[in-house]
Amino acid sequence: MVKDSTDADVPGATFIASVSRREEKGSDVNVATHLLSDVLRSTVEAAVVVSNDSDLKKPIELARRFVPVGLVNPTKGILAGALRDPQRRGTGAHWWYQLTESDFRDAQMPTTVGRLVCPSGW
Repeated sequence: MVKDSTDADVPGATFIASVSRREEKGSDVNVATHLLSDVLRSTVEAAVVVSNDSDLKKPIELARRFVPVGLVNPTKGILAGALRDPQRRGTGAHWWYQLTESDFRDAQMPTTVGRLVCPSGW
């Protein structure tokens, strides 16, 4: 429903534009930092990165020299081409996975957990 400046519904109005803002929060830098820190300190034997951010190309490429890295794409879009490397590059055994709608549906918590209840419509 289209709303006016007072947040009141405007019956019969036509929605003609949508604005989506993506803000850089530095999360890709945090992921890269922790991934490389863990790999280079040998505190992990393998890694799984949940992202489709092509900014992670270099850190993932470097990590794959030392440990197998799995990549899970949480978006509906195809995997960013920059993130796909040959499965045998570096240590090898790298893999890719595209999350599906059923993955999300199957991972839902029970409708009641202790005193918490799932909202209706979920």
